[in-house]
Amino acid sequence: MDTQNANKYHEKVAVIGLGYVGLPLLCHFAETYPTCGFDIDKSRIRQLKNSEDAKDCVSKSLLRRLENVELTSDWNELKNYSVLIVAAPTPVDKDNIPDIQALKEICDNIGHIISKGTSVVFESTVAPGTTEEVCIPILEEESGLKVNIDFFVGYSPERINVGDSQHSINTVPKILAASNADTLLHLTSLYERGLGCQIVPAPSIKVAEAAKLYENVQRDVLIALANQYSEYCNVEGIDIQEVTECASTKWNFAKVHPGLVGGHCIGVDPYYLLARSSSKGLQLPLVTVARNINERVVKKVAENIVKRLADIVKGDLPTMKILILGFSYKADCKDIRNTKVSDVITELEKHFKQVDCFDPYVDADKAFNEYGITVKTEMFSIDDYDAVVELVPHKCFNGINKTISINELL
Repeated sequence: MDTQNANKYHEKVAVIGLGYVGLPLLCHFAETYPTCGFDIDKSRIRQLKNSEDAKDCVSKSLLRRLENVELTSDWNELKNYSVLIVAAPTPVDKDNIPDIQALKEICDNIGHIISKGTSVVFESTVAPGTTEEVCIPILEEESGLKVNIDFFVGYSPERINVGDSQHSINTVPKILAASNADTLLHLTSLYERGLGCQIVPAPSIKVAEAAKLYENVQRDVLIALANQYSEYCNVEGIDIQEVTECASTKWNFAKVHPGLVGGHCIGVDPYYLLARSSSKGLQLPLVTVARNINERVVKKVAENIVKRLADIVKGDLPTMKILILGFSYKADCKDIRNTKVSDVITELEKHFKQVDCFDPYVDADKAFNEYGITVKTEMFSIDDYDAVVELVPHKCFNGINKTISINELL
């Protein structure tokens, strides 16, 4: 380990997985260390080599930092890198069961190319215990090496907020844990120099994993409260937005608005916690209820659209043509992971002759391949539609006349 510490300022860093987490990491580390970016998607590598980022993960200025960075889909190219940072996707399947298959496969491949002295840092969101109970055993088995003797492990949960330019990767404090104290010191120096942000050392990898889940589970519970309180406000005939603005003048009130809960974190991470707690024989009813409330918002929004249109639009509902504005999971971004708009559209198709969607931000091919929904991305005349419903309040929709906006449906 002394050799590792002595060379800590001469590290070569490889980032595995070049999506919303991995690409920003790569761009920032490239300013300080020799770096390599790896992704199994060869088209993604070709795109980045041409200084293009269809996912819009980083700014153009950051993307230019890749000009002298090695980009590859060949695992063997990583053999000479002393730090491997893993940014694997950890979604849930159609039954909301945690799916860490991609993470396991990455560990398997790393095990075949890892060498003595290498540090492997995981940034993926996982249930507490996953790094030590799943990832490390795979690395040891495939490499024949032993953790804390031959190689070292760290865990630093990502805090990427897609579409948020204020809370960026180099301004938000970074939680960091490691398999032993020396490795924590080593990785703290690496991340401080590479990202320039505050490092928050965690006492163990398991604590860091649990902290990441807590961040998003807490948010899910608060949004569920907002969604349920919105129903109460509707019964009283008052506006939840106005109520929220008044309540938020108190210093310790959490200003959270009701809404559809999609995306890659808040709508996913609670299922990792619930699966883990269940395996330990513990039920978490509050988390379960919150998740159920937020999942039911899809049907609530669809039903409210039907009711509102029945009240304000003359005509036979089944023959109406409806235009939905917005398909991404939140405003002013192109990310369609776990977007709940697709579910609303599916519900609406049971009631209306035609339900179309317009979102200039998203990749239409990706939307169709993942959800089977055709999304219009070029501006067109909306005069032929009987109603226009805005589900995602992109700023670019400000000049479009809407029949109904999302806040009226919650």
